Amino acid sequence: MTDLFENADQVAERSSFKAAIPQQRAKGFAGLSPRELIVLVAAIAMFIWGAWVTKNLVAGDDGRQDLVQLQLQGIIGDYLQAQARSASDEQTAAKETAVFMAALDQTVEGLSKDGKIVVVHEAIIGGDVPDVTESVKAAVYAKVPRPQPAQAVRVQNEMQAFMASNGGGQGDVQR
Repeated sequence: MTDLFENADQVAERSSFKAAIPQQRAKGFAGLSPRELIVLVAAIAMFIWGAWVTKNLVAGDDGRQDLVQLQLQGIIGDYLQAQARSASDEQTAAKETAVFMAALDQTVEGLSKDGKIVVVHEAIIGGDVPDVTESVKAAVYAKVPRPQPAQAVRVQNEMQAFMASNGGGQGDVQR
């Protein structure tokens, strides 16, 4: 019977010894498991890709951004004033304005395709940013004719006819 107890003690000793030693896992390169290696390589690749993308977005070909400013509101305002003073009727003016806006949009898009970042003049707070307003105006008006002002004589004749048909407008005013 003592043999039986000695065998039981040996079995118990072996099982407690196995529990005390942690299970050894399969080791790969540099003491890392294959799964840990894959995660590490993926993290390094993502870091390198992110750095490359950031560098290419922030810097142009020569390492600096090419910003230009454009007084877009001024160009559109000048055109609309000229269109309002022209002899065009509403439908013609609307069509001509749509053509003008499309030509302006195409010209600005051409600047951005050339690698320039176009910033409206009002957004510039400081610094030396080249102004391309005059060159954009010239390019747009090369595609779209500038509205011609109405003849002053015609407007004057229309005003006189209006005043004559209303009796000069003096009969309505009470003093």
